Amino acid sequence: MIAARYARYGGPEVLELVEVPDPVPGPDGYLVELRAAGLNPADTKVRRGATPVAPLPSGIGREFSGVIVGAGADASGFEIGDEVFGTGEWVIGERVAAPAALLAAKPAGLPWTWAAAIPVAVQTAAVAVSSQDPGPGDTVLVSAAAGGVGFFASQFAVRTGARVIGTASERNHGLLRELGVEPLVYGDGLVDRLRALAPDGIDVVLDHQGPETIEAALELGVPRERINTISGYDTRYAVRYVGRKGLDRELVTRIASELEGGALRMRIEAEFPFASIVDAYRRLESGHLAGKVVLTF
Repeated sequence: MIAARYARYGGPEVLELVEVPDPVPGPDGYLVELRAAGLNPADTKVRRGATPVAPLPSGIGREFSGVIVGAGADASGFEIGDEVFGTGEWVIGERVAAPAALLAAKPAGLPWTWAAAIPVAVQTAAVAVSSQDPGPGDTVLVSAAAGGVGFFASQFAVRTGARVIGTASERNHGLLRELGVEPLVYGDGLVDRLRALAPDGIDVVLDHQGPETIEAALELGVPRERINTISGYDTRYAVRYVGRKGLDRELVTRIASELEGGALRMRIEAEFPFASIVDAYRRLESGHLAGKVVLTF
């Protein structure tokens, strides 16, 4: 099969499409032929040699959707031909082997590209919001609120009844207002703008950007235990890290159903064919996103 690999750390240009042996599922696993794959900023950090450092040569990508085309001898729960979505390590290629525990059934009416965004981006957003348990009377700050994770964290936070403020570039402010989020530009003067917009203070911070947001939160007196981050700066600032850990099948199945039924919004910023993976990661790393960047197969 053809898979994405890189043999040196660096920008998107280090990615190559190479021929590799078909993966072999374990006794309780399945072979999935991909239809779509979600791209995430965490992919780019690893590819550039940041923590965690992947041994070289390495694959890339952690979330996908596709069709089961093979099964291990003891596999149960799915059948050949079932449509699924799931997660794993370095999954971007024509096929991937995955244990049953990291797969969930895709609703028939859910687009492949939407399903491929759930296992990392949407699951992370749901876990981040629930871990802080905001509610009516709370003010929540979501940074990069229109991005791949922030777009969903914003929706989950609004559902709690909390007041939600989201940082984003001005081009995405209209989108945030549609979600019920009060938009704010990031950059110089963020602390002053937050003080003016929320004079009674910020209760919870959901960070998807990094130092600027965390430092602003600390300057505004937000307790460290009420600051979540997925940006990798949790240790530096002694705040809470939130990230993907496996697959909560009950949670992602519920999310998939809500997306299919329209109770939760999805936005795909850009789709690229697998052959254009370098361009896809360049788009992801260019910033100012509104939603997900995905590959199609």
